[in-house]
Amino acid sequence: MLATHAGEPTPYVNAKPKRRHASCAAYPARNHYAQTSFLGFGWIRPCLRKVKPRASSLVSTCVIAATISLTIGVWAQEPPRPHVVASKLEKLPTLDGDVKGDPAWQSLTPITNFTQWQPTNGAPATRRTEVYFAYSDEFVHVGVICHEPSQDDIIISSDGFQSDSFAMAIDTFRNAQTGFMFGTNPIGVEYDASLDNEYADWNWSTSWKVRTKYIDEGWSAEFEIPFTSLRYGNDEVQTWGVNFARISRKINEQSHWAALPIQFSTYRLSLAGQIGGIKVPRYRQNLKITPYALSGIVKSEGASVNSTDRENDLGFDLKYSVTRSLTLDATYNTDFAQVELDQLQVNLGRFNLFFPETRPFFLENAGLFYVGFGGVQLFHSRNIGIEPGGLKLPLTGGARITGKVGSSNNLGMLFVRAESGEYLPQNDFFVGRFNREMKNRSSLGFIFVNREGGDTENQTFGIDGKWGVGEHTDFQGYVGKTNTPGIKDDDHAFALGSNYRSSVWNLNLGLAEVGSGFNPEVGFTSRIGYRAVSGGIHHTTSFPEKGGLKEWNQILFLDGFWDFDGYLESGFGHLETWWLWENGADFWPVINLVSEGVKYDFDIVGVTIPAGDYDNLEFSINTTSPSTKPLRATLRLSQGGFYNGDRFNAGLYLAYRVENKWDISASYTHNNIDLPTKDSAFTADLARLGVTYMFSAKARLSALVQHNIAEDIFATNVRFSWLRTANTGFYLVYSEFDERRGIGANRKQLVLKYTHLFDVL
Repeated sequence: MLATHAGEPTPYVNAKPKRRHASCAAYPARNHYAQTSFLGFGWIRPCLRKVKPRASSLVSTCVIAATISLTIGVWAQEPPRPHVVASKLEKLPTLDGDVKGDPAWQSLTPITNFTQWQPTNGAPATRRTEVYFAYSDEFVHVGVICHEPSQDDIIISSDGFQSDSFAMAIDTFRNAQTGFMFGTNPIGVEYDASLDNEYADWNWSTSWKVRTKYIDEGWSAEFEIPFTSLRYGNDEVQTWGVNFARISRKINEQSHWAALPIQFSTYRLSLAGQIGGIKVPRYRQNLKITPYALSGIVKSEGASVNSTDRENDLGFDLKYSVTRSLTLDATYNTDFAQVELDQLQVNLGRFNLFFPETRPFFLENAGLFYVGFGGVQLFHSRNIGIEPGGLKLPLTGGARITGKVGSSNNLGMLFVRAESGEYLPQNDFFVGRFNREMKNRSSLGFIFVNREGGDTENQTFGIDGKWGVGEHTDFQGYVGKTNTPGIKDDDHAFALGSNYRSSVWNLNLGLAEVGSGFNPEVGFTSRIGYRAVSGGIHHTTSFPEKGGLKEWNQILFLDGFWDFDGYLESGFGHLETWWLWENGADFWPVINLVSEGVKYDFDIVGVTIPAGDYDNLEFSINTTSPSTKPLRATLRLSQGGFYNGDRFNAGLYLAYRVENKWDISASYTHNNIDLPTKDSAFTADLARLGVTYMFSAKARLSALVQHNIAEDIFATNVRFSWLRTANTGFYLVYSEFDERRGIGANRKQLVLKYTHLFDVL
């Protein structure tokens, strides 16, 4: 799931909706029928068990992959990018969404001639879009008219993926790697993000305004973005990379000003168009202060605590522009009571589950600090100020500097002091990050992470890089090391990966090694003490005819994890064929083969899995209904083995949109597991219900109720938000975490919180 902004998933589709090769890992495939050969899969298990990867063989494999990818990467040439010159407005538009009736826009020539990204890549857009791009002494101004045959064809949803929308990607430094995204939907919801190497941080937020209006032709919008809310170079007159994206959900059409091949997204800044003649204002310092006031009641119940406490608190955030492209963020006594509860998960394996960050202070500019892949992150802010039970502790204080030094150097420094809790002492955290951008999506950087507190400490050091070859091929890698008192050996990790993307082929190869002493306490590792190899092939057959089958995809993915003695701990094979229709419906049957080498007994939901070798096969059928309808459904059915037993898995997801106001979602995942040992049959189910009501673009009421039936945990979050600008405003939040087995402390909390942005300079 992508990051969210103001409760909204990211709109403007990010990439071709191909199945992630690793997505099947969310439903671990286990089946004892894999002893026989099925569709050629029988060779995987014996081959994987015989392989004993060494570091030298990993490097050799990567060199071979590099040679192949370099050869492929120069095949295709992209079309020329469009270019226009911006106009300076002599009269400012009235910010009311009425582009057609405002004389400020009448003398400008609109940008038109959008090209479909989907459903028919490269064809002219069937819905006309007119964009006016201009500037004044203080603002960037954008006016847009989105044509629709009738008002009934306009779809609005709190789910950004299912709403009509318009967005722009802006590359102010023209480095094809970093930039900004601004967007809206027909009722004026504000979306903004920072872009970094095709990663969109939708939790980044800045001050700007947008207003929309329904018109006879469809709907229109006016954007007013202060230059002080952007980062850019020192030239007085500049040319920026820009692309515009439009979604018309009724016909499932996305189009762009600068045409994009189907394998790339709007975030691919190297394929953006160019807008020149932008005269930027002289640099002036900018200071914004956002104080908050909070009042609430907290009730805790458990074996060791039974109390009801009142909470009244004050704190603030500060944002100061050190230079035109470098920003200081500071926070004091920051509380995250308005943040939604974590999504509950059921662990049916023996390795760590990943819980994403949800707190705004850490999410903003998070992409700069991201180093690692393949189940390893050298820095994961989730380990700052969160108790083992998931309770988010307030921050005593913190500061962050992020931005550019020069046109190619990205700098990030983060210091945070987290308060003590029931299980954790007070800790101080520091993260230093430097990254230098080079030509064609290439970069080289390093990271340093330090934790001190409770008479203990831990450090992580890392170097990472990326190499882009042509428009289709990328190589990336990292090397990491940790320093933990008492651990002296095997405290390293490294990974190399390559990826080739075209409209027909997606090829990837990954190699990794993580030592048994690698211990990034402020990072994440799903497992330690292994060498791993992974590879995938994804082939797409497209059908240009309108109104029917759009794509047929064939996917093969393999990976293996060995310990340092050459023992196969995990082997995974995934074979999938996926059909996608133009209306968004799809169907994908899957065969998964898994080999598990369990060296030590472990428990799943109270049931012991003994040590041994397990070879399992799973069959699954998956389907999704058309995305153009108010009711959308996804169904998964699978049957297979589970550690020499059997597992039946069924998952149903429903989403229903009611009159552009209500969005209702419900999901239920059922796992029925029967192991061969006595009294070892059990179920592991998870249920969710979410409801959102949109009063307006700024005000909404949302509720999420979750039940982990296997562990008998209830989690409830009800949130009313009435926002102003940059995610500030009024929040009323009720949250409840109820662990009915009585192992931990149950918690109920009612909080009223208000934040306000003061633009001081």
